[in-house]
Amino acid sequence: MCNRSSLRCAILLVLVAALAATAGFYSGSAVSKRPYVNSAIIPVQRTDVGMAEQQHGNHLRLKEGKVDMLFVGDSITMYWNVHGKKVWDNYYGKRNPLNLGIGGDQTQNVLWRLDDLNLEDIQPKLAVVMIGTNNSHNNTAAEMAEGVEAVVKRLRTRLPMMRILLLAIFPRGDVEAAKLQKLRDASAKFGSAVSFDPMVEYMDIGKIFLNDKGEVTEDIMFDLLHLSEKGYALEAEALEPTITRLLAMADGWTPLFNAKDFSGWEAVGDKSTWHEKGGVLYTEDGGNAWLSTDKEYGDFDLSLEFRVPKGGNGGVIIRAPRTGDPAVEGSRIQVIDDYDELNKDLKPHEHSGSVYATIPAAPRASKPFGEWQKMDIHMQGQKIAITLNGTRVVDGDMDGHMDMVNDHPGLRRQSGHIGLQGQSGGFEYRNVLIREIK
Repeated sequence: MCNRSSLRCAILLVLVAALAATAGFYSGSAVSKRPYVNSAIIPVQRTDVGMAEQQHGNHLRLKEGKVDMLFVGDSITMYWNVHGKKVWDNYYGKRNPLNLGIGGDQTQNVLWRLDDLNLEDIQPKLAVVMIGTNNSHNNTAAEMAEGVEAVVKRLRTRLPMMRILLLAIFPRGDVEAAKLQKLRDASAKFGSAVSFDPMVEYMDIGKIFLNDKGEVTEDIMFDLLHLSEKGYALEAEALEPTITRLLAMADGWTPLFNAKDFSGWEAVGDKSTWHEKGGVLYTEDGGNAWLSTDKEYGDFDLSLEFRVPKGGNGGVIIRAPRTGDPAVEGSRIQVIDDYDELNKDLKPHEHSGSVYATIPAAPRASKPFGEWQKMDIHMQGQKIAITLNGTRVVDGDMDGHMDMVNDHPGLRRQSGHIGLQGQSGGFEYRNVLIREIK
């Protein structure tokens, strides 16, 4: 045995004590553990050349200013500029976007990039955020969700006036079922966590990328992870109603349709005519009801998008009561398939964009049936201006048509309900927005 008084034994005891303390069990004391840290929330700089070059490009773009939209994410976001370029230009090219997506990024890398950028140089209205799939290799669902929340909070802190559209992590077909479930669990967690913030809206559009069997296919995701042009077209179409609404809200517009249900509306007539799906109000055969706002409006700017069926005849109702023919007791702005054989004998005041029976649209600016079209109506006093697909087609005065008031008493009205009409199935309306003029 060792003699405790000897120098050799003393050194040995010191070493044993040190080892025991390191192992966490010396003399019954509490275990000393390193504090747990979620790697997904600690900013990490990537040092690879490609990332550095892209970040430098982002710095230069920020110096130019005039950024209204940010897209934040990883390679799925980055490839908007590659596989989705045609779709990107069509949907976002005129909206002053900045794509901050960088391939391979995890939430911790996005946090570092956001901290590194001079975001205060810009005043964007909206950020579209989709990040987290790369965290699934090393983080739990809870950790991934916390990382995504951290990204959202960072954006909210740096740009507090900017709205955020947060997307669920997209499905993928290149990983096992357990990892797919992790992605779904993470999305559910961060989707619930941000629901309290009125400046953040959460969307899960994952189902649009799946076939009838719930599988990802190569025509949508060419490598079962990254979107093809067709995949980006599906994403853009799914997001468009929400993006348009959020951008408009940033400019002082109020949505008349919340893209979820019929709150604020009532069908006048056969209520089975009208339905809602995916942010779109649409008609089916079986009735000729018009959809009326609960509230009445006087002077306003109204903006909406519509799509007419082949041979369709409908309209946008303004300043109407809920009794009688709204096109007569109020006024109707024509929404019609101008080019169908059924409508070849239309009178000038019956074409799309016209004020029915009073002010014709000129020049004609409507598109063929099946295409989305945009209409803007400015109504102030008796003055009315209508822009259809970017072309001013009406610039008139209701007072100039009072010789017709006996047949169209709505010409006198200074306020009333706003409505949507489709006299057959297949009419679609979306992005219905108003800005009252006081």
